[in-house]
Parts: sequence; C-alpha cells; structure tokens
Amino acid sequence: MSDKTIAIIGAGIGGVAAGVALRQVGFSVKIFERASHLREAGAGMSLWPNGTGVLRKLGLLAAVASQGQSGAHFLVRSQTGKTLMEIGTAEAETPTVCVHRAHLLRVLADALPMECLALGHELADMQFLGDKVELRFTNGEQAICDGIVGADGIHSRMRGRLMRPSKPVYRGYAIFRGIADVPDHFSLEHNSESWGGGSRFGVLAIGDKKVCWYATVNSASLPQHADWPKERLEHLFSRWHHPIPELIAATDPSAIMMNLACDRQPARSWSSDPVTLIGDASHALTPNLGQGACMAMEDALVLANCLKSQQSVMAAFRLYEAKRYVRVRNAIWRSRWLGEVGQWENRAVVLARNAVTRMLPGRIFECHSTFAQLMTILAGQSTAGSLPQPEFY
Repeated sequence: MSDKTIAIIGAGIGGVAAGVALRQVGFSVKIFERASHLREAGAGMSLWPNGTGVLRKLGLLAAVASQGQSGAHFLVRSQTGKTLMEIGTAEAETPTVCVHRAHLLRVLADALPMECLALGHELADMQFLGDKVELRFTNGEQAICDGIVGADGIHSRMRGRLMRPSKPVYRGYAIFRGIADVPDHFSLEHNSESWGGGSRFGVLAIGDKKVCWYATVNSASLPQHADWPKERLEHLFSRWHHPIPELIAATDPSAIMMNLACDRQPARSWSSDPVTLIGDASHALTPNLGQGACMAMEDALVLANCLKSQQSVMAAFRLYEAKRYVRVRNAIWRSRWLGEVGQWENRAVVLARNAVTRMLPGRIFECHSTFAQLMTILAGQSTAGSLPQPEFY
C-alpha cells in the first residue's frame, strides 16, 4: 500500500508520531491541525522505557534525550520526605527521560517535511467516495485520502463521528503543573512523587536546569482554576518537605496550569470504515502512570506496522485495534487505580497505605524488558503472565 495517503487529524504528540512512523514504512502522510501554529499544552512529562524504545525505533531518541534529563531513580515519598519506595529506572534497554512536552513535539515535527503539516485546517466534514475519503475543512479547502487517523485528543471530535458521543469521566481530583529552576540540593537523578492525604506532589527534572512539578488535589465537584490561586496551593503544601513549598513559591502564578484528572471507559472498538483513532482520542487515561504520550507513540508504531503488513487500510485498522485493546485497557485501569490509592484521604488509611508501600520492593515496578520483548507485547503476541508488566511500563 505504499501509494496510499493517510490523513491525520490533530498535530499533537500522537498525531505527529504517527506521521513519522507511517512515512518510515512508505506511506504518504498529511497532518491537519486546526490551530494556526504547532503547540503542545502542558509542562514536563516522563517518557518511560516503552516510550523511549519507540523513539529509538523511529531514530529520534538521541534528539529527545538531548532536550531532556535522564533519571536513574524514581522515589515515592511521604509528605514529610520519608522514602517509601525507590524504583530504579536506569537498567532498562532505553532510558527513562523527562522532557518538556513542547520539546518532544518539536523533535517529532522536525522529522517530517514541512509539506506534511497543514495548520489552520479544522475538519468540517468527510465523505466516502468508494475506497477514498474526501475531507472538507472550514477554511474551504478539500483533500482526498485513503484512510483517516483521528489524533485530536481527549475531547476528540473524530471520536464523536465513530461512536456514541460521550464526555471524559472526571475522577475526583485536579492536577496543577508548573516549571521552576532546579532548587538547591536537588539530585537530577532522583525524580519523585510524594503522597499525603488527598494530595500528591511530583517533581521531575526536565533538562536545561529546570524542573516540572505537579500537584493533585481532591475535589468532589468540578473545580475551576479561579478557585485555586497560587496562594491556596502554597497554603496546602506549606508543611510538606523541601523543596515543595519553594517550588510553588518560585513559579509565576500565570504559568501554573490546571487540568482535571479524567479518563474514558475503554471502548472495544474505535475504528469504522477507513477511519481509526490513536492516543487520547481512543483511550484517554489519567496521568498517574506517566504513560499518556508513551501509549500514543506505541499506537503510532503499531499502526504503521499493521498498515505495512495488510492489503487494505480497513483490514490494517481492524488489526491495529485488536492488537492495542488489551494493553490500553489495562493501562487505563492501572492508572485509575493508582490515582485512587494516591488520593486516599482518611488518616488511618493513608498511614496503612504508606506502611504497605514501604514493605513492597521497588523492583516489582521496574522495567528490565528488552526492546524485542516490547515489540512482542506491541504485536499482541504475548500471553498473560509471559512477560513482566510493571506498573510504570
């Protein structure tokens, strides 16, 4: 199918990664983005070995790693700073890298010719013409392609075209993010997440002498950003261990972002005709595993391999969906569960949770799989229990 053209709706991390992967297996690609410029909302992020393994396969790992910071350990702490668990991240075949989301997107976009990106194109309609699809955009332009990949995020409009419309499910807590200078006496090799009662605080070194911090706060009703000024966050975390209060204090209030922790129930099918979905458009998960971008890049690689191996676009999309369903469903469930545990509020329950966490060996959450083993997982060839599936993998 090397003469086929695949249209991608959405130029976020998943969409652009799909464009890179599809071009590398011989497809023509056009990525349509409704924004007038390429952008990636958010701050820092973790790329675990499955994500950096995909980047290595695409030939982009060195470029991404040069923009971020590799870490050797991930620490789970109490709010007083006591280490509850130490998870090694340096023994995998590819490193764990923390990087600004915009830097990752730029590296991916730079791997594509400029003519592959069409900015300022909001999809208005699509019409099937035999084995072709005609796309019509609100700016009056049109395009013909052989298949469509919806990569337009958690609030995907493409998803609404393929299945019954539904909203993401709010999981009861808000997430705040900011970026600050590396604080004094901070080890760049030790990223961490600290657990309190109903709140957590994470710190990731993302390179360029910067750290990304994130904070979670329980809220039964849907919170608004205006309800959470910087002063309220400072008060909530004022007695937490160093450098948490200092990081909040050092961050410009206008640069603190707030998102709601949301996911979706995993759909058994997210493809129809020559149209499919990738990333958050098909399987949005809460950020507790740091796997959102990693799963989207896995999607991109699996989708490209399926299109390369099949005789038709529709057959390839069905195969891609079959290979991804169990893995993304499990990631959604694990991330949701970890968020629920991390957000427990009852003091006695929190003390018991922390005590149990201290007794668990960090190695059970570490990734030591080779890339060949990862590819076996992505190909859908592994059976339950045949390969390690750590929580962060």
